[in-house]
Amino acid sequence: MCDLIPHTKANREFFAPGAAPARTKWCDWIARGVVRGKIIDGAPYIDANWFAANDCMAPPPEEVKTTAMDLLR
Repeated sequence: MCDLIPHTKANREFFAPGAAPARTKWCDWIARGVVRGKIIDGAPYIDANWFAANDCMAPPPEEVKTTAMDLLR
């Protein structure tokens, strides 16, 4: 189960003053799958447990679409 917190609370809990990302950056990260969370009516909510437990955050790898013809080439 995840604990969703507003991005403002995540900024206070996980970032030094002046180093916190903007709301738009959080929304971008969530939309691209870099950070787990939800965007509700334009407001980002972050999965605090997941964020605290992960040190490396990156977008998920792109899905490789391999067909039988690709393997024969």
